[in-house]
Amino acid sequence: MLVAVTENDDVCDLPDELLAQRADIDLDAFTELYSRYLCRVYGFVRSQTPDEASAEDLTAQTFFRALSGAGSFTGQGSYRSWLFRIAHNTLASWRLHRSKAPIAVEELPEHTDPGPSPASVVLAGEERSIVWKLVSSLPPAQREVLALRYLDDLSTEEIAHATDRTRGAVRILLHRARNSLRRALEQKGMA
Repeated sequence: MLVAVTENDDVCDLPDELLAQRADIDLDAFTELYSRYLCRVYGFVRSQTPDEASAEDLTAQTFFRALSGAGSFTGQGSYRSWLFRIAHNTLASWRLHRSKAPIAVEELPEHTDPGPSPASVVLAGEERSIVWKLVSSLPPAQREVLALRYLDDLSTEEIAHATDRTRGAVRILLHRARNSLRRALEQKGMA
């Protein structure tokens, strides 16, 4: 259902789903969605790729596909899960054209925290590095659901929609990934 919006309405104040309905005819609407989700999509894609250049290319492809297919957004589910579904499919296509070598995540985009001391920042960084190295050794499906859940804060239902899995399958993947990480951290004496 397309809702009439006057030219005086500010796109910044509109919900995602309404902007998505207008995105194929209103570039300002798509630009607003792009600005809302660029960092989140890039963070997710970067967590699944070995380098920044690949992540940037795949993020650009994701948004190009979202713009090209803007008219196909039906409003079933959230725009966020629809966009992450496009990112998931873009990554899947990219993986098909790559070798089967495991993806080592060198570093993830940092969220700045001005409060902690430099020493605690170094320790936290080392721990985070160890955890993400362990995450990079997980199977791609487990790595993907972890990134969507903990980096992008998607719900189980949104992850299921984005990855074309059932909610139960997503829960199982998350459970297995957490258990694998817990065991690996216990072996390293960190749990």
